[in-house]
Amino acid sequence: MNRPVTYNRKKSFLVALLGVILMATQGCTGLRKLPEDEMLLKEHRLHITKEETFKDDRNVERELNRVLRPVPNSTLLKSRPRMWMYQVSGEPTGRGVRHWMRNRLGEEPVLFDDAYIDRNLRLLNNRLFNLGYFDPMVNHTLDSTRRTVAIDYHIHINKPYRIRALYPIDSDIPLARAINEQLAESMIRPGAHYSLEDLRRERRRIDKELKKQGYFFFHADHFLFRADSAAGDRQLDLYTVLRPDIPLSATKRYRVGNTTIHADYMAGMAADTGKSDTLSLPGGIYFTDALNQFNPSIITRAVFFKKDSLYNVTDHDRTLNHLMSLGTFRFVNIRFSERPGDDPLEGILDVRVLLTPIERRSTSVEVRGITKSNNFAGPGFNTTLTNHNLFRGAESFIFGLNGGYETLIGRQRTASSRELGLDATLSFPRFLLPAGWKTSPQVLAPKTNIAVGVNFMRRTDAFSLTSMKTQYGYTWNADPATQFRIYPVVFNLFVLGNLDKDMDGILVGGTLLRRGLFEQFVVGGQYTYVYNSRLKEPRQNDWFLLLHLDLSGNLAYLMMKHLIGVTPDENGGYGVFRQSFAQYARKDIDLRYYRQIGNGHRLATRFFIGAGLPYGNSDMMPYVKQYVTGGSTSIRAFHPRSLGPGTYMPPEEEAGTYNIYQTGEFKLEANVEYRFDITSVFKGALFADAGNIWRWREDEEVPGGKFSSDTFYEQIALGVGTGLRIDASFFILRFDFAFPLVNPGIESPGFFDPVRLMDRNWRRDNLVFNLAIGYPF
Repeated sequence: MNRPVTYNRKKSFLVALLGVILMATQGCTGLRKLPEDEMLLKEHRLHITKEETFKDDRNVERELNRVLRPVPNSTLLKSRPRMWMYQVSGEPTGRGVRHWMRNRLGEEPVLFDDAYIDRNLRLLNNRLFNLGYFDPMVNHTLDSTRRTVAIDYHIHINKPYRIRALYPIDSDIPLARAINEQLAESMIRPGAHYSLEDLRRERRRIDKELKKQGYFFFHADHFLFRADSAAGDRQLDLYTVLRPDIPLSATKRYRVGNTTIHADYMAGMAADTGKSDTLSLPGGIYFTDALNQFNPSIITRAVFFKKDSLYNVTDHDRTLNHLMSLGTFRFVNIRFSERPGDDPLEGILDVRVLLTPIERRSTSVEVRGITKSNNFAGPGFNTTLTNHNLFRGAESFIFGLNGGYETLIGRQRTASSRELGLDATLSFPRFLLPAGWKTSPQVLAPKTNIAVGVNFMRRTDAFSLTSMKTQYGYTWNADPATQFRIYPVVFNLFVLGNLDKDMDGILVGGTLLRRGLFEQFVVGGQYTYVYNSRLKEPRQNDWFLLLHLDLSGNLAYLMMKHLIGVTPDENGGYGVFRQSFAQYARKDIDLRYYRQIGNGHRLATRFFIGAGLPYGNSDMMPYVKQYVTGGSTSIRAFHPRSLGPGTYMPPEEEAGTYNIYQTGEFKLEANVEYRFDITSVFKGALFADAGNIWRWREDEEVPGGKFSSDTFYEQIALGVGTGLRIDASFFILRFDFAFPLVNPGIESPGFFDPVRLMDRNWRRDNLVFNLAIGYPF
């Protein structure tokens, strides 16, 4: 008899809480504090009627909404909390809390003004004309209450004008011929809707192509498309014409003359090519370096201007990118000076490359707060010593010392972690390849990297682990958004140290488990491809793709077993100094999609799939190469290492402890997050995460952990939640709260697990708090 009463009380509490929220939001409308003779602009509303249905109806409405100004105050449940905060903060005299509330959280009331109507009507007509709707009818009405005004714009559009034909320039000068050649590949097609933005985009495309053909001074504004509607039937003919006032220099092609490189340029200093310390190099190149800081070849290799060749904007951009990627210059500036050539239709450009070096040596000490996906957080430090030009060839040498002390947060148990590491990296701004090997000149920012390091980590609830690494490989960019990383030599050695008493029973009791998971070394290679469209110009839709391949032990196994004929150890494996090497293949795919919805709203999605397969010399993947799930960058409704593999659940006496069995060799994960701006500083999010990990083989210690193509989809975990992010410009502090809807390790009467937000015990067992720095993806 008590349970129904308890339920009614909870229901009554929810109703009362909802009522309080509604009353509170209604009190935050901000209308009471408006001046008596002013009215608030509530909203702009578009009402579009048309002669017929067009394919781009949504585009028209979106384009028209973009021009309406001013933007009304933001609302939440019919209230205006930001405007209310602006009003109640008054007129702050200092820079305290009220100043922050008014200027960072608050929003000034947007008051109605008759001038907005005429201006918006002109903007709407202009935007419709630019979209090909040359004869729209636009008017307005007002929808007023006692303190607010909404403006309704009534728009009627007829069938848009279409392009019938595009005609080239009627001229035979070289510039006209060059433009006409580009028009043959024009994006403007007969039958397309007229769009001023499409015409501008076409002019910019042609401008870019002509700058690859020597037209240095040419600009997109030097020609235009004239529209003629005499054809009738709502069709247009476009005629390409040169502007009559086009300057003579814009009609000429230019060739590269002499190139002077100032490797020691300082702002304001005269760039004199006649200085006594100027070095004359082949190809019309002059090099000055008064302090003798650089080997000239490393600089000239990054300059792509060739004497007597036509100026090409691609060479210009590649020179800038390569010089900046050397990492040893604070500023890179390229200037051109014009002089006449032998051909009256061509000119000559002398090039000056002005390079301002950074300090050769630098030291940095960083104290930071650390948050990890395993819910460990605490202070840390990182000290680096850097030489940006070690051998006068822009080589970068970095020596680092780092450490940290972290404690477990948001869990019912206590644990801490200590870490200390040393590492050194030497990078060459070129490929170090065998003699006779050549690279494509299209490669951007080529680097050869050599890295060594040692790291010691001790977790009080698990074990201590010492790791050593050596890597040799190459990185380069195909373009600003595409990067390749190839490391043909990767060596990692792992040595297990002191064990927690619970972990000691697991590992010491099984030599194979201890050796298979930890006491082995990795010798192989890694190959990575990264594409990130967000590194290009801003756009509405962006993609991120990471492909990673990790191979280990194949060459060592081939040599020891088939070429050298080494005798295997008592376990049938091969190794060196009683340390076996790992042999496996691991492949990861990380795909992300971002969409800008508008008005501070964004959609972010991610799909991850990864698989590792041990074979040959290994029966299991090294522990550090296995997959785990859960945590602040994974499935946030589950603590790190508390989910999977499969339906496996640790014994009750081990719940909440460091469980070495909750790792897998196959991982599936999908995430979707809706992000929105609350203020310029505070951001909100709603998210859902799904996925799990599995093993390829059945393990009696991990029942239910084996992957099966028939049942894996039934073992997908699902969690949902909400988050608050504080964007402080230089870092983002993230608070995420989540709870599971589907836990594959728990049998549920329905598809979703029961959700009891008002039940304290349920919240304690299911609500997960994640604190992290940066976005999860």
